[in-house]
Amino acid sequence: MMRAYASPRHTVVATGVRDCEARFISSGTPVSNMSVGDMIFEIGSITKVFTGILLCLLVEEGKVDPHAPLRHMSGDLASVPDWITPERLISHTGGLPNFYMPLWRALLRPAPDGPYAGFRRSDLLAWLHTWRGRASEPRRGHAYSNLGVGLLGEAMAMQQGAPFVDMLAERIVGPLGLRNTTHRLDADQQGRFAHPRHISGRPVPPWRFEALAAAGCLRSSAHDLARFSTRVIQALNTPENSLDRAICRSAEPVFGLGRRGCTDPAAQCSGWLSMKPAKPGSRILHCSGGTAGSTCALYICPEKAEACAVVSNNGIAGSLWGGIRLDWSNQLRQAQGYFEAT
Repeated sequence: MMRAYASPRHTVVATGVRDCEARFISSGTPVSNMSVGDMIFEIGSITKVFTGILLCLLVEEGKVDPHAPLRHMSGDLASVPDWITPERLISHTGGLPNFYMPLWRALLRPAPDGPYAGFRRSDLLAWLHTWRGRASEPRRGHAYSNLGVGLLGEAMAMQQGAPFVDMLAERIVGPLGLRNTTHRLDADQQGRFAHPRHISGRPVPPWRFEALAAAGCLRSSAHDLARFSTRVIQALNTPENSLDRAICRSAEPVFGLGRRGCTDPAAQCSGWLSMKPAKPGSRILHCSGGTAGSTCALYICPEKAEACAVVSNNGIAGSLWGGIRLDWSNQLRQAQGYFEAT
């Protein structure tokens, strides 16, 4: 699985979790003389899983109705159409575009800190007010939307009266014991950060997020992803508290991606994708992330109580040829092979 990510100019770390024990291997350029599991990487859209769990926790606590119009969460969201709900945003079925401007304009726009830097809450609210798509409800379908998940994060922040990143740290990341999963690195963590690199090996700036933080702001380590995976497996098997129940809720299919809306072989959950790539075989919870200088993926098999993840500072997901190579490597099928090997 690591081969698609690996090169002499990049750092790749993989972890496999079996029997609640994690093992780590790495390739490429080491960050420093440290445990490879403690190296920190951008994890991009894996952040959406944490956003989904936060939403599910607020639902468990009776603070959010996932099926009610999003605009009920704050008076500042009056421009949001009634059909857009928290559930539709976290499941990418709200009808919002992926980005807040046309792709051709985004390509021409200088973005040294990534395409989401400088896009504030005021910009998001102004965009919603002028969005042409709010004129009529589209047919419900699945369309991946960083903008939609970012909007959900801001809606939760507005309703609860706290910054989204603080809520995520206090309600989800901290209680899960994830010490190196954060949107802002301290001095020690900076020393363990695998600086993002283009597919060519050229350094690129880490992405910065403001209003759309819920879509991809987090950095993390292979060790934290292994710990997170273990907690997800435990919660799915024996939920003991509200956070465990929120994790269970986040893994429930919301929108079937199979024929005629069937949840086989794939379904969109609250941040996760639930997939069964081959029969016979076990169902896998999957999420992945990519920025200009990082690519990563996480796979959890609840039935086998196993997980695996790959993190890298290689921006192959943001490169046309790199993305094709990643698709050809069929990472999901390889993950299934890992789980079926026992």
